[in-house]
Amino acid sequence: MTKINHNRPTLRLLDNYRRELRSQAHEYSSSETASEISVSGRKKKMPGVSQSAQEIILSMFDAAGRYLDAFSKILKTLSLDAGKSLRKKRASFQKEMEDAKSDLIEVCVKLVVEALREKIEGKKGVVEWLTWFQNEAQRTNDYGLLDILEVGIKPAFQRLDAAIEEGAFRQAISSASP
Repeated sequence: MTKINHNRPTLRLLDNYRRELRSQAHEYSSSETASEISVSGRKKKMPGVSQSAQEIILSMFDAAGRYLDAFSKILKTLSLDAGKSLRKKRASFQKEMEDAKSDLIEVCVKLVVEALREKIEGKKGVVEWLTWFQNEAQRTNDYGLLDILEVGIKPAFQRLDAAIEEGAFRQAISSASP
């Protein structure tokens, strides 16, 4: 079921992306990498991705939603109008945000590994989707999408770079397998 987030533009945008991903055909082949869904009001269309990549992306959106919710709770504790009881909860909200951030990074690592796996197989779906997502974040200038890139996807690439340098790349790929 789609969540309605009228007052949270980033979450509303993520809901639209979820709906768009779910509407894509479930079959994906390398000859269909140019297949895209048309969405009115957007300059670039979301590239098609495999079913396994769709599941990872949807879980990334879920993790991003949890992170943004936790971040919002922390911001409420910093308000001048925040009551004493709300300010006392700041530490627990901070822990909740750190856990959500960790979950987001883990899901993004799976997405980056999937992109590398597809690249090795000669497919471009996830790589094109990541490029599209980055362009969409910059085009909309949405802080939430930019946060997903900065807090989730960038550290995922850094982790994989470190794993490659350590020679543990095969372990990273096998542990992130769907």
